[in-house]
Amino acid sequence: MTAELTALCAGLPGMRVTVETDGTGWAVLVTHHGRGLVQWGARSPDAAGLRAALLSEGLDSLRTDLAAVRTSSPLPARVAAPVVMTPLMAAIAVHECVGHTSEADNYAEYGHRLGVALGDRWTRIPLTVTDDPTRPGHCGSYAHDDEGVAAVPVRLVEDGRWSGLLTSRAHPGPGGSNGHGRRAPGAGDVLPRMGVLSVGPGEHRAEDLIASVTDGFLLGAPREGGSVREYVLLKPAWARRIRDGRVTGEVYTDLVVRGHKVQLMRRLRGIGDRVVMNDPYHRCDKKGQEVSVSLEAPYLLFDDLLLYPDGGTP
Repeated sequence: MTAELTALCAGLPGMRVTVETDGTGWAVLVTHHGRGLVQWGARSPDAAGLRAALLSEGLDSLRTDLAAVRTSSPLPARVAAPVVMTPLMAAIAVHECVGHTSEADNYAEYGHRLGVALGDRWTRIPLTVTDDPTRPGHCGSYAHDDEGVAAVPVRLVEDGRWSGLLTSRAHPGPGGSNGHGRRAPGAGDVLPRMGVLSVGPGEHRAEDLIASVTDGFLLGAPREGGSVREYVLLKPAWARRIRDGRVTGEVYTDLVVRGHKVQLMRRLRGIGDRVVMNDPYHRCDKKGQEVSVSLEAPYLLFDDLLLYPDGGTP
């Protein structure tokens, strides 16, 4: 399988292909170390799924990232600007801001510090976010959680409002567990976790979201994403400048988006009409436990996010 996937990457010199398999399925990670790190990865229940993912999205993503990084410069200074996030970047943003905060143990630990509670608005526009592990065929799919409870779909955000939490037996909601208790292999504690997180589509074509930006940025696939309590950090592979509604050849790397989760989500002002599913190679880490989570989202447009040179502070 490694030889077959490497052959598919033959048109992209310098790529290193790593294939892994375990009891949960197969995974591939393709990396290129040059002027900057370029990588793409995926997970699948079977080997054929890796090949399909590489052909359908991986090769295009790698070409795009390579072209961007080769012509890029480090972001010179902090800037506040409208930002269009590509689907995986958008999914990671919602995963960190909404998904983790909607895990019942996290909600109990720091929800009171967010300034919003269940029933309040995350966004001023009609965002919908659902976690549904029962969707089959994805790296985050499962029928029963690690406490033996049947998984059920949970609507986390409905029409922009916070509408649900992910619960387990150890961290139940008013109705008990909704089947989101997960444990990494070899770990002791079962924690409320996401499975297949989906951001619902909106009304706008990606092209129209970009065209609405006079001076801003298009953010590429994430190289890092994480959160600590109410704060989030997102590091894109690249940021292309948008001027007068057009993506230009002006490209920046070595930058991060940092800020308060609620303040970031409140700046959402446009949702794309086509969602893209990803089964990422990198697993989601929480309290030292890594589990696979699938992510689905469209392009998202935000007003005036703060972009910092990597290493800067808010």
